[in-house]
Amino acid sequence: MATPTFQKMIQDLTASKGVQNLLEGFQKLNDEIKKKETELKTAFDQQRDEKIEMAWKKYQEIIKALSASEEKIEKEVNKTIKNVKASADSLEKNIAAYKKKAIAQKAKWEKSVFNKTMSAKTSKKKATVKKAAKKTVRKATKKAK
Repeated sequence: MATPTFQKMIQDLTASKGVQNLLEGFQKLNDEIKKKETELKTAFDQQRDEKIEMAWKKYQEIIKALSASEEKIEKEVNKTIKNVKASADSLEKNIAAYKKKAIAQKAKWEKSVFNKTMSAKTSKKKATVKKAAKKTVRKATKKAK
């Protein structure tokens, strides 16, 4: 029951020129707001796209710089490895040469020591033979006296 009365009031209000002008004003405002919303959304989307594109370009630049740095580091590492290998080869050659010299020197010293011990033994034998000969000579001279 209250509904038909309520509908009658709404019809009376909408029939009024002031209310119709007010509704038209609201409709214009609503249309303008939607238009501005579309413009702002487009501007925001464009700014977002520009920022994404700028970030992508910056990312590409960083990747290029990293690649270049990686290549430089790789070259330096390879160069250093090559130098270390060359030094190691040279060192091995030097060690082999010094080892040969040490072995030769050792053999020379062993021969020298061996000769000295042999000569010392033979001189001891000669000395003992001489002492024995002197003793026999002394004994013979004592008996002869």
